Amino acid sequence: MSSLFRSFCAAVLLLCVATWASALVPKAPQYEGTWGWGGPGTSASGSSSSEVCAALTPAFITQYTAPGVTGFAVVVGQEPTPTVTGYCQGSYVHPDGGTRYPARANLYLTPGDSCPANSDPSGAQCQCRAGYDESNGQCVPHTNQCASKTGQVGILNWTEGYTRTPDEGDRQAVGPVMSPPSSGEVCDSGCAVSLQTSGPGVQPYVSQQPTANGLYRRSIDFPSLGLGRECTMGAADAGAKKDAPPPDCPGSVGDLGNGKPVCVGTAAKPITPTPLGAAPGATPIAGNPAAGAKPPSGEGSGTGSAGRTPGTGSGTASGGGSAAGVGGKGGGAGGTAAGVGSGGSGTGDEPHKPCGGPGEPTCNVKVDETGTPAAAGTSFDSAKAKMDETKGKNDEQLQKASGTADKGFLEPARSMFWAPPIAACEPMALPTQMQGLTVDACGVVDGGRNIMGFLWAAGGLFLCLGMIKRSI
Repeated sequence: MSSLFRSFCAAVLLLCVATWASALVPKAPQYEGTWGWGGPGTSASGSSSSEVCAALTPAFITQYTAPGVTGFAVVVGQEPTPTVTGYCQGSYVHPDGGTRYPARANLYLTPGDSCPANSDPSGAQCQCRAGYDESNGQCVPHTNQCASKTGQVGILNWTEGYTRTPDEGDRQAVGPVMSPPSSGEVCDSGCAVSLQTSGPGVQPYVSQQPTANGLYRRSIDFPSLGLGRECTMGAADAGAKKDAPPPDCPGSVGDLGNGKPVCVGTAAKPITPTPLGAAPGATPIAGNPAAGAKPPSGEGSGTGSAGRTPGTGSGTASGGGSAAGVGGKGGGAGGTAAGVGSGGSGTGDEPHKPCGGPGEPTCNVKVDETGTPAAAGTSFDSAKAKMDETKGKNDEQLQKASGTADKGFLEPARSMFWAPPIAACEPMALPTQMQGLTVDACGVVDGGRNIMGFLWAAGGLFLCLGMIKRSI
């Protein structure tokens, strides 16, 4: 119950953070300035001393403009504090070449009372206005991070789904099937791109390295065109997510003897595959590029099986590993279908068959049992006898601890620790040492439970609200 309560409070807090944190800035100190002796009598306010002095400058120039007078300036002479007044010093250059300081403006500081420019008050903080982002406590104009990618041509790898084999013709997926939107527009790393989903340049891949769940990733390289717009990745863009986890095996994960895990169905946990749909025009080749945009350099920036497959990885959407791009004969996709790759054409490996059992062929990887002792008639017999003896003693002590033979002196007080059953209420008899008295609380049990339930709910609500208040 406590974990559920904490989860509820965490969800509420996350909702609040998602609503406020993106564009909230703290309130800034309020600075005010007023011309004193020799000044034009104007005043100004702002979030810094320099901002106030700059706002007072035009009035100072107007007052002291005269023939030959130049070099007008109003600068911070002393920063104010909440208890000490500062000042702006006005000056100009006289026609005789000397600098004159005819006026000062008093500066006053009131901590945390104003919002930065381009923001409005929002509770104890300030909310940046539409079109502005928070940066170092200020609200600055939003910059489109994708504008430079407008019209940029590239390659985007899309996860189509996962199958139980790396065969070219295997189009039966385990888990979800992901297809690009019919419009061809997807969001990749925060920038919108348009995919060319058919024709030249579309290249399917099938990983030759299974995931830990015994599944093989199938992906497609699509030519892409940058649209220059910012976006947020959603469920429709799942195929472009590099960190998307592979599906679980709905059956059981085993090993057919070749060192690779395999996902198999059982009577209790059958596997119901989902068709991947129409196969892309090009023949799949061995490889596992990372999902998302093709990198401009480094691993995965090349072409073909090896060029597009990173050297490290685990057969997932993050790309790689090194065995993921090594196909059957000819470098193509493995399994029973023909392989097509950089090394030419040829047939792939034979399909996996059961091995090692009665009447089945020997597995490719056989355990060397040389030196392994027999199951009986060896030195293990004495060790087994000692283990059996120890187990018997442990069972005897367990029976003694759980029994009542040596615990009779506790029987008079035993009923004091019984909890009344929830299904039916009965009067509780006290031990005989208390003269056989009974306690009958049945008449108030239901009402008491209702009251305590309300108190627990109210207490939990106030605690959660208190946590939210402290967080903001």
